[in-house]
Amino acid sequence: MAISKNLVTSALQLQVEKGVNSQGDPILGKITYRNIKADATEQDLYDVAQVLGGLQQYTLAAIQRIDTNDLVEEI
Repeated sequence: MAISKNLVTSALQLQVEKGVNSQGDPILGKITYRNIKADATEQDLYDVAQVLGGLQQYTLAAIQRIDTNDLVEEI
């Protein structure tokens, strides 16, 4: 039996550094943009994230793409 995956949703998540704690470790926050186009390329998402990160009051620490897939059995 072969299993395939079907993309259900995609999200773009920006991780931002909001400051530091008493030990000097970064305090991170997440900003998530849901329902992005499934066919958006990684380069497109990276470029958009860079622009959105520049509009934030906090420093952009990481960019993540989060895909949710259904696993289905091929018949």
